[in-house]
Amino acid sequence: MNREKMCKQIQIFSLVMVVFSMTACSSDGVNKEATQELISDNMTLITKVLPVGEVAYAMAIDFGEEIDSSAISESSFEVEVMKGEKVESRTISAVYTNEQAKISQASRPGQFVIIELDTSDPNAGMLSFDHEAFLHTKKELAYTITQKEDITSSSGTIFVAPIEGIEPGNVITPIVDEFGEYIYRNEEGDEMPYRLFEPTTESDDEYPLVLFLHGSGERGTDNALQLLGNQSALVWANPNQQANNPAYVLAPQAPAQEELSAYWTEEPNDLLLEQLLEYVIEQYSIDRDRIYVTGVSNGGIGTWHIALKNPDLFAAAVPVCGIADIANYSMGEPYAPLEDASKLEELKDMPIWVFHAADDHLVDVRYSRDAVAAIESLGGSHIHYTEYPEGAVEPDGHFAWIPAYQNQEMIDWVFQQTK
Repeated sequence: MNREKMCKQIQIFSLVMVVFSMTACSSDGVNKEATQELISDNMTLITKVLPVGEVAYAMAIDFGEEIDSSAISESSFEVEVMKGEKVESRTISAVYTNEQAKISQASRPGQFVIIELDTSDPNAGMLSFDHEAFLHTKKELAYTITQKEDITSSSGTIFVAPIEGIEPGNVITPIVDEFGEYIYRNEEGDEMPYRLFEPTTESDDEYPLVLFLHGSGERGTDNALQLLGNQSALVWANPNQQANNPAYVLAPQAPAQEELSAYWTEEPNDLLLEQLLEYVIEQYSIDRDRIYVTGVSNGGIGTWHIALKNPDLFAAAVPVCGIADIANYSMGEPYAPLEDASKLEELKDMPIWVFHAADDHLVDVRYSRDAVAAIESLGGSHIHYTEYPEGAVEPDGHFAWIPAYQNQEMIDWVFQQTK
């Protein structure tokens, strides 16, 4: 082959490669062969516990490399939830990028796309309430997220929009996920599930312990509802709270029986709870002079009960819409007044802050009024009482725990108490 012919072939080959290169790239120079499709493991459903229970709050998509926030919008995605055979759309309220799978006040450069969902829409809830059994249950829900258009990363990778929606492979629930999950078993073989939050500790320091007793709606064996049914246990583990008042938070779960009763006061729950509490105190760096108990509704009954049985154990108690003396009380029966104030003699020196709403239709407010009056008549000077007027507590007068645990003055007061 002569030199002239060889040069001509090289020129033709070079021209072909240029044409091939041009067809493999878009007009802006992005390599169209560098494409990816997202899979289930890239998707995370973020739930959050509101005052009235757990809701699906956001989706986080991990693209693995930085995404240009200006290239995405609310119209870039669709989020749906299947309830039984019915598919419902979720309302997207914001879309932005972040460097981690977390909600942010503003968009930040990062590999995660955060899709916030409207928590007020009717499909937001993760729980349902069985009024006959008086129990919360987790809904059987299947979430899917659909990427409706191709998305290009800052480095040029094109994430191709899939044909069908993808079910998230991960679920995270901030604060709840930081509670360890355990089951206590005594020598008799009786069991009690419990969750325990551990503070960030320093060397050999000891820390307070908050014991939280849930209400009737959170009974069960899933070891989750006592944290998901409302925020009552979580407020003590909230990062802002822990920054000022680092503490352990213990949240046991009582089983659900067919007949509703004052279950925290009955065996084996009564004994199991005391054994569990002592076990946790022994196992962790807990300050025995700063152990507190609080609970709501049936857990409010339990709070009064365990405080009465162990007046030397607790530095403070916060019963919310509870009943101090259940000797003459039967679940569902009319109000029965406290006739013998001396039954609360053991509590007259304990710091106690009682909360109730005047229009509580499940636990008569007079039970709390009676208890406070009885302790004051015995010379108790450390009793506080907050009663919310009719209509002040929403969405239900029984839910006095919502404003009670939003009361920062009360929380700071609790941690000031010591034996």
